[in-house]
Order: sequence, then structure tokens, then C-alpha cells
Amino acid sequence: MKFPALTALVLISVAAGCSSAPPEPPPVEIPAPTLAPVPQEFRTQTTFVDSVLSVDVRYPEGGTRTLNTALHQTGSWGIYLPRPEIPNHSSREWLLSDNHYDGKVLLYVTASWNDDDPGDYLAAGWWLVYPPDTPTYQDFEAAERGVFIDGPELDPARPPDLPLTSTATYVGGAGGLYTYTYGHDWDDLAGFSEYTEFSGDLTLTADFDSNRIVGCLGCIEPIEITPGRHLFPAVPWQGPDPTALPAEYDIRFVAPFGASGAFEDTEITVTHPERTVTDAAGTWRGQFSNVPDDDGNPRRVVGSTDVHFAEGDGSHGRFTGIFDALTSATVTPDAGSADGAN
Repeated sequence: MKFPALTALVLISVAAGCSSAPPEPPPVEIPAPTLAPVPQEFRTQTTFVDSVLSVDVRYPEGGTRTLNTALHQTGSWGIYLPRPEIPNHSSREWLLSDNHYDGKVLLYVTASWNDDDPGDYLAAGWWLVYPPDTPTYQDFEAAERGVFIDGPELDPARPPDLPLTSTATYVGGAGGLYTYTYGHDWDDLAGFSEYTEFSGDLTLTADFDSNRIVGCLGCIEPIEITPGRHLFPAVPWQGPDPTALPAEYDIRFVAPFGASGAFEDTEITVTHPERTVTDAAGTWRGQFSNVPDDDGNPRRVVGSTDVHFAEGDGSHGRFTGIFDALTSATVTPDAGSADGAN
């Protein structure tokens, strides 16, 4: 989907004298982007009781509205999800909606849970909150976006027992919204933008000696587009793919973490082998699980990102999303452990 970016025509002066050739059209001016990433708060309140999942949707001006899978379900699936990586776990995804006097809400949520203890669950997703006068969910640009990951293992009142030494590697996935605005090198596309959903593999390494975590999105496999995978009533899923695909971008993260297992930082770099990234800015924040794996490390790391970047021809883009990564001991627990990673 393409939509005009804010552009202005550059006025050119005509030299004195006559010429039979028609004047060239003025070039489209691509405004220099302001890279202003906003920390994506991923904490919200959820409950999972008697197979009913509830999620508190945060409003930009404050306050919440609670949607649940019993009253607000628009659709529910399990067939499109990958097999749960933690043994003895199940998963499902839902699309929820609410048409209220003060505006519409569209919410995608997926959850995984321990078959023997459904209270051991993790829920994640994102929402769109529309102002009251928005006629349909397709008016995507009018909505405020939010992301979330929540579950008992992320409870701030029960912080993880972090190791004092050693390192741990986490492998998982990230997903969200990818937006790209075209600069001068894209000819007829200059000044236009496209957006779609994305997903990609993420690797993270925690160094518990130095209390530092580093990671990369796009370093294992190319970042993919998944148009309309989650919020298909609002995010386009039909028609051509974006011309500027995110496949060859690498996004690297670094952050210190404290005794609570939480981290937040702005040290982010973006690279591409064929495009000149001149500037990048971003925020990322996350939390270690309070459930250990068989090696005594937190079994997972979750969080959210908002990454902006600019390129030499005036192009600029953005990745906004959430991530979840597990240790190998969580995915393939010690056979001698009765309950695996749980």
C-alpha cells in the first residue's frame, strides 16, 4: 500500500535566453526525517482463567479497556502457529475487536501455556486504538499502536534469580510493523511510503559477569514480510509486496541489565549491504523470565523495540515490534528433569 508522504516542490529559476527543450520538472524534495523513536512499553495486565484470556488495552491519554476471548473474539486459530518450542505446551491466537462509544479497538493476541499448569502462560500481541470518528478499521494511520508481552514469569514483584557468572544464549523471534519511505534513488516512488508486517529470527547473548546483553535481528536469517498475518482487517495483505523489502537489514542491540532482570537502552545500529544507512536511532527494552532452565539461567527474554533509520538518498524506515527468545536448555530440557523447564 502506498500513500503520499509530506512533500514540497523545489522552485528553480530559469536562466536567461531561449531554449527549444521543455524545462525539466522540479525534483521532489524529500524532507530530512526526524528520528524520534518512542520506548514501546510492553507491560500490560493480562489474565488467563478457565481458558479465557483477558488483555488490558492502554489508551494514549491514560486509562485502559479490557478485551477478552469470550466477549470480543472475532476469530481464533492454531493452525498457522509454529509448534510450541517448550515441551508440554500448547498455543493459540485470537483476533479481538470492540466497537465502543469512545472508539474502536482491534487486538491481536497469541498465547502459549503449560498443559499441566495453564496458569504458567505467556501472552503477546499488539493493538490499534481508533478515535471515535474513524469509520472502519482500514483507516490504519488514524490509530494509536501498542504492543505487549505479559505472563506470571515477568511479574516485577517476583524478579528472576540471575546467575552471578557465565553467559547464556537465547534464540527466538521478533515481529511487528515495518514502514519505508522512498528517497530520490527510487525514481517514481520518491516521496511515497509503504508498510507491512514483518517477522525475523533474533539472537541474544546475556553476559552475567558484566550484566550486559547483546543481540541481532536479521543476522541468522533475512527479515521476512508477513503482510496481514495478524491485523489483516487493518494492515494490507492483498496486492504487491513493498518494493523496498527489509530482508537484508541487520539490527544490533546492546544494553546493560540490573538485578531485577530488566533492561532499556538506545544503543542500536542498522546496516544494509546495498543501502547507505546514514543515521539510526531506537529504543529497546526487555525482561528476563523468573523461571529458570535446567542450567539455572532465566529460560527466556522478552521485550519490545522501536527502531528508526535514515539513508543517504533521503529514504527512511522504521521497525516497531516485540520479541521473545528462549535458551536451548528450555527447548530441549534435561531428560532427567521431571518437569523440564517449568
